[in-house]
Amino acid sequence: MRYSTYAAIVIGSKNLLMKIYEISPANGIKTMNSIRHEYELGKEAYGVGRISFAQIEEISTVLNQFLLHMKEYGVKEYRCYATSAVRNAENQLSVLNQIKLRTGINVEMLSNSELRFQMYKGIQLAEIDFDKVIQKNTAILDIGSGSVQVSLFDKKALYLTQNLDIGTAKVREILETVEHNALDYISVMEEYIQYEIDMFRSNFLKEKDIKNVIAIGDEIKNLKRIVPELKLDLTVNYEQICYIFKKIKRASYQDLAVKYGLSIEDARMTLPSVIIYKKFLEISRAETVYICGTNLCDGSVVDYALKTGKIKINHDYYQDIIASVKYIGKRYRANKVHAEYVSELACELFDRTQKFHGLSKRDRLVLEISAILHDIGKFVNMNQPGKNGYQLIISTEIMGISHREREEVANVVLYNTEHLPGINHLDSLFLRTEYLRIAKLTAILRLANVLDRGHGQKYRNHSIMRKGKELIITVEAERDITLEISLFDKKANFFSETLGIKPVLRQKRTF
Repeated sequence: MRYSTYAAIVIGSKNLLMKIYEISPANGIKTMNSIRHEYELGKEAYGVGRISFAQIEEISTVLNQFLLHMKEYGVKEYRCYATSAVRNAENQLSVLNQIKLRTGINVEMLSNSELRFQMYKGIQLAEIDFDKVIQKNTAILDIGSGSVQVSLFDKKALYLTQNLDIGTAKVREILETVEHNALDYISVMEEYIQYEIDMFRSNFLKEKDIKNVIAIGDEIKNLKRIVPELKLDLTVNYEQICYIFKKIKRASYQDLAVKYGLSIEDARMTLPSVIIYKKFLEISRAETVYICGTNLCDGSVVDYALKTGKIKINHDYYQDIIASVKYIGKRYRANKVHAEYVSELACELFDRTQKFHGLSKRDRLVLEISAILHDIGKFVNMNQPGKNGYQLIISTEIMGISHREREEVANVVLYNTEHLPGINHLDSLFLRTEYLRIAKLTAILRLANVLDRGHGQKYRNHSIMRKGKELIITVEAERDITLEISLFDKKANFFSETLGIKPVLRQKRTF
């Protein structure tokens, strides 16, 4: 039987975790070993804002031990990730460099949207029937140390993902100064969490009812361990969450750690996590909470196995990204029909000119997102939609893409309508580094957009084909397309200068 091994390592806020997996087409993904080293990195990172030399030494020592374990299992492929504790530290670059020098491991610093998307993929290893659960309105609740991610599904389509600044470690650190002074510290914590969740409800959830909640991450597993008397298996309900809350609020975290075999750091996080679950269930009116304790390691192995073709699953993660982007467009009242029309044209132009632009599949995703969002700046002001759109995109998290890719999207949207200056006139290091990529994507978007400049979708059919150094775009128009033709040449000139192929628009009249 053909199989391969893979390891995923996570430098988390509360622990260092490594999981080793066996992957085979017949049996899918199987966990072979899981090794956890407890520490208090989050307390140091969130409290002081820096990671100490001693902590770097500890991390490096444990990582070298992990490497020995990988050798025992014959692991050749692995990934190592740092989460929000390292990302938020002022000396993060020094930390990653020191780890590299001491261990030889390149640590990947995932943006929040990338990390949460990986966590979401890990649900494939859970015992629940994911595609069946999300047939009803479903929320994925991912409680982390630094923040909470809420992702909402409506009729199997991911339509919203939002980050809330109430991670368990962050809440504890913020309120630590009042823990021994407030008359009712738990009420203060409830009030703090309630405000963030109420803001989420009013801005995004409105009156929509959530039928199911999928709880992922370590926090739900730790809560389950505290109530063996409830005999929780795959689900928990609101009444049981309230029971757990009452039990935790009467106990010290030291007692919880000793009695239920939790680390001190895990025990400290049980109170804020159960309050978050309780408050979210109250505002969402969800009927069932599915206990899905998958973590970033699980998401990493699913991502690796899918990218390498070692396993196949039915769920389409690419379309999850696109669905969430379309929701962003809807929120900013973009013309849905025009946006989809332009995105389809842009992707077709991309595919037909692959030989000339040499861009990747990931660049195609950036283009598709840019096309869907290219007009959202008009929500702010009809003037300077590119500049307004840039600001909205930079300020809006897009699930499944990195911060750098989001910057690329924002710049493509900006220069869709604004003049793209020469590279020698740019002050931005990012733009100078990514200039050619952004210029090519901008050229494609401009051409696609001008073909529907009047937002009327005038073509019954169209065809795009290469002929030598020309890109022949033939359209069958039922209506007059004088506006599109008059603007086409200007966009075509920039396209040909950037990609090295000349677009030619031909009309086949049908009226």
